[in-house]
This record gives sequence, C-alpha cells and structure tokens, in this order.
Amino acid sequence: MSNKFEFEIRVYIEDTDAGGIVYHANHIRFMERARTEWLRASGIDHYWHQKDYNFVVHKIALKYSRPILMDDLITVTASVVSCKASSFVLQQNIYRGEIMLASGEVELACLSTDMKPRRIPDEIRDLILRELAHE
Repeated sequence: MSNKFEFEIRVYIEDTDAGGIVYHANHIRFMERARTEWLRASGIDHYWHQKDYNFVVHKIALKYSRPILMDDLITVTASVVSCKASSFVLQQNIYRGEIMLASGEVELACLSTDMKPRRIPDEIRDLILRELAHE
C-alpha cells in the first residue's frame, strides 16, 4: 500500500445546503469516512470493537477551494504526514476527478479510557510507520 489511501463518495441531497452545495461541515464527515475506511482496508477492523483507547481529532485545518455539488462523485484521500508517540497527522484532500476541491491536515491523538494521552497501540503505530516509509 502506498502512502495515499483513496475512497470514493457520492454526494447526496442530504449533504448539501439550500443552494445545492455541500455544507462546509460535511467535508469533515467525508474525511472521517476516508480515515475509517483506511483503517479497515489496512486490516485494523477490530478498532471499533475494542475499549482500551480511542482516537480523537486534536487539530484540524481545512481549505475550501471549490464547491462540491449534489451528485458529484468525489475521491477523498488520506496520507500520513508524521507520527509521534501518542498522535499522528494525516493530509486529506477531496477531489472531483483531477480537480482539488478541499484540503486539510488532521492531527489525531490517542487517548486512554480515562481521557489521558497514551501511546498509539503497536499495530496501528506499525501501520502508520509503514505508510511513512512509502512516501
């Protein structure tokens, strides 16, 4: 697997505002779906069933370049940028064909059940480091 996961999403009317343009907060939802599918495609499908840790968005920065419209077929990407002991950063972009519609950088922090930072579990950390090696 190269360090660029891609996930296609069809835009439905419920994703749009009154003008038929995707509501700005839904860009974040699309990116979340791509991150979830990235883990699933990487074989880490037990994440949703464990109770020892959780990932939360610590920081997010988005740039909206062009509108996403009703019925667009978009591709959302996820690429690992960096990794620390208890957090990692992904670059995520949204495209319609070759046209970039939005871009964002998302930092995810790993928390223990008592909501304190904890080391990223080895299996996920190994995945992240493998992805970084494929840059």
